[in-house]
Amino acid sequence: MNKQDYYNTINLQIEDLRTLVEVQAEKCFDIDKLSALMSEETVKGLKRVIITGCGDSFSAAGSMKPAFGEHSGLKAVSAPDPMEFCRFYEEREILKGNRPEEVLVIAVSASGGSDRIVEILQKAGEFGTGSMLISNNPESKGAKAAKYMYHVETPEGCNSPGLRSYFASMVAITALGAYIGLQQGYITEERFGAIKTNIVDYTRQVMEQYTCIDDQIFSLGETWKTYGKFEVVGDGAQNASAQFVEEKFIECAGVYATHADSEDWCHINFFLREPENIGTIFLAPSGTPGFDRMVYSIRSAAGIGRPVLVVTDAEEEVFPEGIAVCKIPKAPEAWMSPLVDFIPGSLMGGYVAALENKLFFTGRYDYRTQTWKV
Repeated sequence: MNKQDYYNTINLQIEDLRTLVEVQAEKCFDIDKLSALMSEETVKGLKRVIITGCGDSFSAAGSMKPAFGEHSGLKAVSAPDPMEFCRFYEEREILKGNRPEEVLVIAVSASGGSDRIVEILQKAGEFGTGSMLISNNPESKGAKAAKYMYHVETPEGCNSPGLRSYFASMVAITALGAYIGLQQGYITEERFGAIKTNIVDYTRQVMEQYTCIDDQIFSLGETWKTYGKFEVVGDGAQNASAQFVEEKFIECAGVYATHADSEDWCHINFFLREPENIGTIFLAPSGTPGFDRMVYSIRSAAGIGRPVLVVTDAEEEVFPEGIAVCKIPKAPEAWMSPLVDFIPGSLMGGYVAALENKLFFTGRYDYRTQTWKV
């Protein structure tokens, strides 16, 4: 079987990360651009930040929430579900005892055109807080509804299903958090520059392994293509990565997919019938607080006959025999893992579709010609 016959736009977008990462880092960590977003006084006065978005953008917010908190030094950073924020957050939840001018609500959206994004920004305005759109479309409805517009300037290129935009959003969120930390004296200029450099270097390090990763996932996909159900398990920031991978399975292959953390998986998803037909991906970077629990969950999944793929930097000996282990380089800092840990699972979603001759978005998008069908 010739892998090239099943090449799709997931492959294309991941391969583009080799060059996109440097361009995106330059655009997002541009001090002049960041300084022009808000007044220095406003940035220095921030005490609370809420980051949310829809679909992939919500995953980006969750995956980079730890990075944002770590670099900004802010103790009150949250990434609520967009519907939860729009319909259930009241003054107490939004302000958390702070003055409105000390709170910034950030909506993340590559297109900026969603009505929900506009609603998020309008709600921020109702409570008098700052509102910012992180987007690639400064002319969008969301941009007009936001007080501040952070243009990520992602270069033109294929983005169906959204992957380049997801990566760009993660870089932008990280850069903004680092800039706030810089202005508030929490990090130094040297550290700000190092964060940017580390993003580029680590992404490129992982991309050096891309061919091996892609070969492994394609080979495994020849078996996994017949499964009708998939689960992706991740804890902490990896739970947001797991959600993103779930979204790619659904968008690409139209299969049932869900995500969970390791604790809930053991208590609930463990009991699903026909475990041998549920492809299960675990995102398991070593050194995280819940790694032991994740290993326990992986052993439990293998024990009941689940087909298992583990994406990890740990040695294979840590895991039970007979499961697939996709090794990726260890992140220099824990917050960096979500920048790349979505790659193997996203590839699998694309191959599950392509190997079964399914067009993406339930037949609406031809990944071979990069065209939408009417």
